[in-house]
Amino acid sequence: MNDRELQLRERLTRAPKDAEALRELAGLVGARRGGRAEVVELWSRYLEVVDASGRADALLALARAQVEARQSRGAIETLRRCTEEAPDSVEAFDLLGELLRGAGELEAAVEALRRAAHLDPQAIRPRLALVSCLDGLGCSGEAERELAAVRALGSSDPAIGALVMALMQRRG
Repeated sequence: MNDRELQLRERLTRAPKDAEALRELAGLVGARRGGRAEVVELWSRYLEVVDASGRADALLALARAQVEARQSRGAIETLRRCTEEAPDSVEAFDLLGELLRGAGELEAAVEALRRAAHLDPQAIRPRLALVSCLDGLGCSGEAERELAAVRALGSSDPAIGALVMALMQRRG
């Protein structure tokens, strides 16, 4: 524990709802990589005191911490709240889609990933996840269209081309 972390902990002992101290301490503890559960607790506390303008960012930070702490179900619920507060957050919809896909909730994942792709038409990652979900649901025609979109987006990138080829071989 470094001096700054000690100072922040002392500050929070005196003022447990000090939003600035909670946010900074969550960042320091998260950077240490050892206190995943504590980071979730700090972001949860921060969420209770942050003003409305910072809620969406706080929800996204909490969800990231929950993912790191392997609390996928909690992260899914947090991201659902985040997407309500920030309906234009590509990152929130993308992460929500990935978590839902991992949880086997493919239809909900498709909805979230489509939203992410709609919000950022140049984003490749949500489209790749979308191909996987659509394949899993037996929607091969839609999966093929998404794969073509990925191919078009990454046509100048050899790594994307190789990935698309591998996906096509796996599918076919």
